[in-house]
Amino acid sequence: MPEIALSKTYDYIFAGYGAAASLLILQLHHKNLLDKLNILIVDPERKNKNDKTFCFWANKDEDIVKDLKHLIKHSWSNVLIQNAGNTPLAPLTYHHISSIDLYDELLKLEKSYNWDRLISAVDKVSSDENGAFIIAKGEILRGKKIFDSRTPIYEKTKAGETHIFQSFVGWEIETNRLIENPDTCRLMDFDVEQKGSTQFMYVLPFSPTTALVELTRFGSEILCETAAEKQLQDYIHKHFGEFKKQAIEIGCIPMSNAEIRNDTLKDVVLLGARNYKVKPSTGYAFKNMYHHASELVNSISNLKTPKELNVEHAKAPTGRFAFYDSLLLHILKNKPQNGKIIFQDLLKGVEINTVLRFLDEKTSFSEDLKIFAKLPWSPFLSALFYKITQMSWFRPFILMLLCLLLIFLGKGTFLQSIIGYGLLITGLITVGIPHGAVDHLIETGKWDSKKAPRFILTYLLQAAAMAFLWYLLPELAIIIFLVYSSWHFGQADGKQWGFSPVLSFIWGVFLLFYILGTHMKETNSITSIIGHLTLPIAFPSWVIIPWIIWSIIRKQASFSLTLIWLFLSSQLPLLFAFGIYFIGQHSITSWKHISAHLKLSNRKIWLQSLPFHTGAWIILMLFIYFYPASKGFNVQDTSQWGIFFIFIACISLPHVISMQSLYTKKSD
Repeated sequence: MPEIALSKTYDYIFAGYGAAASLLILQLHHKNLLDKLNILIVDPERKNKNDKTFCFWANKDEDIVKDLKHLIKHSWSNVLIQNAGNTPLAPLTYHHISSIDLYDELLKLEKSYNWDRLISAVDKVSSDENGAFIIAKGEILRGKKIFDSRTPIYEKTKAGETHIFQSFVGWEIETNRLIENPDTCRLMDFDVEQKGSTQFMYVLPFSPTTALVELTRFGSEILCETAAEKQLQDYIHKHFGEFKKQAIEIGCIPMSNAEIRNDTLKDVVLLGARNYKVKPSTGYAFKNMYHHASELVNSISNLKTPKELNVEHAKAPTGRFAFYDSLLLHILKNKPQNGKIIFQDLLKGVEINTVLRFLDEKTSFSEDLKIFAKLPWSPFLSALFYKITQMSWFRPFILMLLCLLLIFLGKGTFLQSIIGYGLLITGLITVGIPHGAVDHLIETGKWDSKKAPRFILTYLLQAAAMAFLWYLLPELAIIIFLVYSSWHFGQADGKQWGFSPVLSFIWGVFLLFYILGTHMKETNSITSIIGHLTLPIAFPSWVIIPWIIWSIIRKQASFSLTLIWLFLSSQLPLLFAFGIYFIGQHSITSWKHISAHLKLSNRKIWLQSLPFHTGAWIILMLFIYFYPASKGFNVQDTSQWGIFFIFIACISLPHVISMQSLYTKKSD
C-alpha cells in the first residue's frame, strides 16, 4: 500500500467505508468512472472481517439483483410467519450479502486502481475557499469531492421527533439436526420475552445445518450480548436442538426521525445514514443506499456538482410515509408493549408482499388505509393525538378557539366570567406562577442546600426592592415593569420563532402595548391606581395586521395563529386578554424552555416548584392584606387586579434576571 501523500489533493475522498460508500464505489466502477482518479479511503477499521449482514428483498428483474448477484450469498423464496406458517414471497426474493464479501470485492478494486487507504477516524469534514478537506490524525487532506458516510450525529429531538435504536445480537450456528425448509426465513418471530422493549428473533438458514439466529430489539435501551445470551440459547434449543456457535454478530442502527447535524458544504456529498437513508421505523437501509448510489452515479456521469447532488437528498424525508414512521416510532418508544401486537397483526392480516411494498414506500394511499385497518387503532390514535398536540400550531389554535368561545359567550355575562376567571385562576396555579418558581434550578439543575439560602435571600431582596420602589415611586416602578416585561416576553417568544434579540424586543414592546392599548379604559383604571399614571395612546386592533402579513410571508403557522388570537382578544376584557397571553403563550413557552434546559419531566419540575409557588401564593395573600391601596380583593373589581399586577411585577424581576441567564446560556 503506498504511503499517504499529505500534500496531495485527491479526486475523491471517502470518509467512511461502510455499505453506502462500498455500493457507490461499485457502481462508479461498473460505469468506468474511476479510471485515472486519485482516491483516498479513510476509515477507523480495516474491514477484514465479517461484521455485518446486509439483507434486502427484490424482484429478480430489479437492478440491485443484477448488479449484486455475484455477492448474494443466500436467498429465500418463502418466509415463516408466526401462527401463519410458510408464505411464498414470489415475485420477491429475500437476499443476503455477507459484509466480508463486499469488503473483499472493494479490496480487489483498491489494489487494481492503486488507491490510498488511511486507517483512522475522520475528525472533521469541512470546506474553505480552497475546496473540501478532511482532518484525520491531525492532518488536513483535500479532495475535489468528498463522500461523507460517517456515523451521523443527531440533533436533540424536538416535539414530534423520536430517537430509539435497533440493536441486535446474532449467532451463526451449526445444528445437530436438519433444519426444516432451509429456503424459508423468519423475519419477525415474537416468541421471546419483550423485556420492556419490542423484541423478536430473525432466522436466516444458510444450509440444512447452519443458520444465523439473531435477537433484535427496537427500543431506547441498547441490547447487549450478555442480556441476549440466555434468550438466544433458549430459542435455539427450542427450535433447533443442540448446536455449535460459529460466529457472533453485534450491531446497532439508529431508528430516528430527528434532524441530523449536517452542514451544506462545497464539494461534500453525504451518504448512508448521514443522508437519511435509514428508514426510521424499521432500520432498513441497504436498498435505499443502493438506489442513492445509482442516482449519484447518474448525476456524476452528467457532470453535476456535489452541491446539486445534495440538494434533494440531504434532508429529512417528508410525506405520508415519514408521518407513518413518526407514529410507529412514538409507539415503540413510549408504549413498547404495543410493538409486538402491531407487528404480529401486520404480518397476520396483510399479505407479505403488500407489507414489503409498504416498507419500500411503494403502496398507494388506499392500500395504506387497508393496511392500517388490520392494525390495532388505539396505539396509533394515541400517538396521533400526542403528535398533533406537540405541533407548533396546536397551542395557538386552541387559544384562538378559546378567544372565540369567550367572545361568543358575551362580554360581562355570567358564563363568560365563570369560564374566564375559572381558567385564569387554574392557569395561574398550574403553570403561571409555577413557571417562575423553579429559578433556583436553572443554575445547577438540582437543589443545592448550600447555595439555596443565599439564592432565596437574594431573590426575596430583589422582589422586596421592587415593592419598595413601587411604594415610593410608583410612576417609575410601572415604567421599569413595562420595560423588563417587554424584554422578557419578547425574549421567550423570540426563541420560539427564531427572532433576533432586537426583533424580539420590538415584538415584546408591541405585544404588551397592543394588549394594553386595545383595552385603554381598563388599563388606565388599573395604572392610575397602582402607578398614578395613565397611558395616552389607544391602539386600534387592526394595527396587528402588518405582523400577520409578515408571519404569512415567513410561513410560520404558529406565529400567524398567535397573532390572530391576539387580534380576537382585543374584543375580550383586559384580564382575559392578558391572562390568555401570560398563561397560554408566555408561561407554557417558558416552561418548555426550562424543561429542555433541566432535562426533567413536567411532573418533576412542577413538584420541585411546589414549595416555592406555594410560598408565592402565601406572600400574595399577605401582600393583598397589607398593601395600602388594597380594600379587600374582589375578582369582579378590575381595579383590584392592580394589586395582583404589583405582586407579579415584584416576583417577576428576579425571574427575568434568572431567565436572562438561561437564554444567554442557550444562545452561547
